[in-house]
Amino acid sequence: MAPGARPDQSKGQLSGIAVPLGLLGFLGVQFLLGMAINLFVQLSPSGAVMTEMMGNGLLVGIHMMFGMILVAGGVLGVATALPNGRQATACAVVALVGILTAGLGGVAFLMGGQSNGASYLMAVGFLVAVGGYIAEIVAVR
Repeated sequence: MAPGARPDQSKGQLSGIAVPLGLLGFLGVQFLLGMAINLFVQLSPSGAVMTEMMGNGLLVGIHMMFGMILVAGGVLGVATALPNGRQATACAVVALVGILTAGLGGVAFLMGGQSNGASYLMAVGFLVAVGGYIAEIVAVR
């Protein structure tokens, strides 16, 4: 504990960064799942999403499920950032926008048969989300 800090102050800081830290972990897992799909799963160029789910169901399905968890977690992240001030809240909103951007890229990736542009959009969204959560952690500390 820092000199002069109240005993409950460090606990408040830990709770203020727990959600962004957890979401960073989920983003890391999501990144690895996405890279595995990009490198090892051949999607049909027709963009038949349900066919892809049946043919490559486990990996694609888990990746999609993690994406939905990340969206819900991003909304929770904004809600839990509110008590930590405007700067932390703005960082959480930026991170949520990054998650949504990556999700849109993911849908385009599935629909467009592994489009390079969609893959790039997912990468940009991922980096924006990671940057947003790191900035939020710094803002709270």
